[in-house]
Amino acid sequence: MGRRPASASANRPFVAVIGGLWKLDPAEIAAAQAVGRELGAELAKGGFGLLVYFSNDESLEPHVVSGYVQALKGSAGAVRVRYAESQQGKVQFAEEAARPELFDHRLFPGQDWEAPFYRSLAEKQGVDAVLLLGGATSTLIAGQIALARQLPILAVNRFGGAAAKIWAQLVQGAPQDPHPAWGTRPAAELVGRLKEACLQQEADRRAELRREQVVTAMGTQRNAMVYAASAFLCLIAALVAGMTRAPPVQAFPFITFAGLITAGATGALARLLMAEGAEKQPRMSLILGGIAGLLVGLAYLIPQWIGAHGMLEPDAAAVSATDKIQFASAALVAVSAGAGFDTVFNRLQKQAQNVAIGVVRT
Repeated sequence: MGRRPASASANRPFVAVIGGLWKLDPAEIAAAQAVGRELGAELAKGGFGLLVYFSNDESLEPHVVSGYVQALKGSAGAVRVRYAESQQGKVQFAEEAARPELFDHRLFPGQDWEAPFYRSLAEKQGVDAVLLLGGATSTLIAGQIALARQLPILAVNRFGGAAAKIWAQLVQGAPQDPHPAWGTRPAAELVGRLKEACLQQEADRRAELRREQVVTAMGTQRNAMVYAASAFLCLIAALVAGMTRAPPVQAFPFITFAGLITAGATGALARLLMAEGAEKQPRMSLILGGIAGLLVGLAYLIPQWIGAHGMLEPDAAAVSATDKIQFASAALVAVSAGAGFDTVFNRLQKQAQNVAIGVVRT
């Protein structure tokens, strides 16, 4: 348990091998075992990995694994073995003694094998295709799950059982491209069709992911536009309030702070709208842009206030034209600071790192 294949590729499609031979005519069992070995060899040549659940001789898996391992060149494959806790120590393949690096054993939680077995087939990750031969109820249910998921299926109809029923459904479901009957095409061609279907499914999955990403990006873009428009309107309101003929002196500092914050947020959100390929987080841009606008705007105003206190004078009776010009100039600087808020905070971080910290002796 816990052994992992040393060279399994993350891009390798894995085929769930499912089927049983115990209900076959005794005269057909040897032929079914040979077909399993043949398919295993072709799956190895086709670059597939295997997902197997049982190793007893009446199951399909050991015969497919036998052909698969014999056909592998080097250690370019993987066999994932899945079983319940009640089966621990009972699922072992003869090939593991010579090629242990190819086998990855994992336990299903709990004692019952059926529920996690079916669930493993229904999950989006882990199973890319299904191979069916013979079998009864569990094989039929597994095939129905594969059909519902629209997984590529290689169903061998020659030996009847549940696999033949699934094969018939495949033929009925795609009369324009019928699933070939076993014996009418070489095994290599059937596995090749399975590989093409897996590649097409992966391409469809990636296209669907891209579509989801585009839809998400469009939604985020709309949110960013709403945030940017709201911040800009607040900035206009602050500028109008601060640039009127006679703004209230007591409120002017608050108008200034509000203007700097909204100017920084406007700059950050405007930059966000123009960014290409970046992950857009309007709320984060709003907060960081507002902080950057306030800090840089105050840094711009403080030297000017030192030379002329203006509205900061306790007995100031009115807001002067100079105060208004300083406010408008600081707002413009805050917009630029918001657009480059990452530069602002990186600079502050570097300055903090350069501050020497020593021991104060008393």
